[in-house]
Amino acid sequence: MKRSNRLLILFGVFLAVLSMVGVIVVAGGGSGTGSAKASPTPTPEPQVPVVIAKVDINLGDKITGDMVETQPMKVSERDALGGDTYSTTTQVIGKIAGGTITKGSVIYSDKSFLQPGSFIAGADLASAVAPGKVAVSMEVDQVNGVGSLLVPGDHVDLILSVWMDQLHITNDAASSKWKIEIAGGQQVTTKMVIQNRKILATLLPSPEAVAPVANPGGSPTPQPKSTAQTVTNGGVHMIVVVEVLPDEAEIIRWAQREEKADPQNYITLGLALRSDKDNDAPAVTTPGITFKQLVTIYGVLPPDPRGVIPADLAKQISW
Repeated sequence: MKRSNRLLILFGVFLAVLSMVGVIVVAGGGSGTGSAKASPTPTPEPQVPVVIAKVDINLGDKITGDMVETQPMKVSERDALGGDTYSTTTQVIGKIAGGTITKGSVIYSDKSFLQPGSFIAGADLASAVAPGKVAVSMEVDQVNGVGSLLVPGDHVDLILSVWMDQLHITNDAASSKWKIEIAGGQQVTTKMVIQNRKILATLLPSPEAVAPVANPGGSPTPQPKSTAQTVTNGGVHMIVVVEVLPDEAEIIRWAQREEKADPQNYITLGLALRSDKDNDAPAVTTPGITFKQLVTIYGVLPPDPRGVIPADLAKQISW
């Protein structure tokens, strides 16, 4: 056989083998593609808006729109926070911060805010006091404490009432001389002494401190608990922590020297709640009030002393 013929035969065999290998490879690849399942594209976890602090918020601050914002968060991340969060900023505007909320922190509905008569244990009260001011506490009842409806962040004016001793004039029968005594009764004088000061905290008695209603001949009957968010006049006394200037703290402490459990003390401090729209308003000038001013300015009729004093002295009084 010629050499050229042998080369042609070998080349043909090589092509046949190469073709068989190609067929096997193609067949194997095709069968693998048909049996394998395509990997599913992972579904992205849904996100929800969560309200966070846009700036640092201090205890007692009233939340405004520029203090908060929303940021997207995965549902699993939100659930892992372990507290009730807010989804819109309108849900928190107007609420009172119950502690320092740092910038970027999530705001929770169950621990970020204060309600009337509450305070968060362990909260840093000192950081809420403005530089140059001090915090003092005073006890008020529902009459002079705006019905125990005050909450941290409210601004109030403080009114001081003092009962002043009056003169008492009597006639000494033995000497036929007039006798003047200091303790002739009390006359109240009232003045708004402190204006536009912020409430930092309010403390109400615990429910355990309220005595149950007595049931004669039986066991005490517990007070029924109201399911509505209402305030009743139950003679509640509340502790109010107020932010004031140092000299104003002296006035409050002076007025507290005669504090008693009586509904009205001889020295009384009362609170007047201001509109939150007047928090930046300047102080106003008030004249104060005494009984004499009630008569001369407002026309209040004074009692006629001529019926209780000696006749010769009464003749000298013009009415």
